[in-house]
Amino acid sequence: MAPEHCSLGFLISFLLTGVVGTQSAHESLMPQRVHFRSRNFHNILHWQPGKACSSNGSIYFVQYKMYGQRQWKNKEDCWGILESFCDLTNETSDIQEPYYGRVRTISAGIHSGWTMTQRFTPWWERTKGI
Repeated sequence: MAPEHCSLGFLISFLLTGVVGTQSAHESLMPQRVHFRSRNFHNILHWQPGKACSSNGSIYFVQYKMYGQRQWKNKEDCWGILESFCDLTNETSDIQEPYYGRVRTISAGIHSGWTMTQRFTPWWERTKGI
């Protein structure tokens, strides 16, 4: 779906529900259910669009870091993407270290805050392939 559909949906939601009083525009665009899925140490970050944007027309930006690091790192292949997933396998290759991922949305010139995963350790979270 084109980005303007998301923008139109956001505007309608904004006008009809009075999102200003109950929830800021930044919060309503925040990605939801941000989490890692791991299969045989192939680690993919997944999320769903924010409440104000039911389509997949938003633009997403992904960052990651290892537990204990101060600085977040941009995932260049997942910077300004339309998809709601990002492959972080190479960035999470030390399977016994814990990691975090986070995602933000930009739609209609408005950016959301970051939505962060829970701590993710590939060794503990993997599922075996068939």
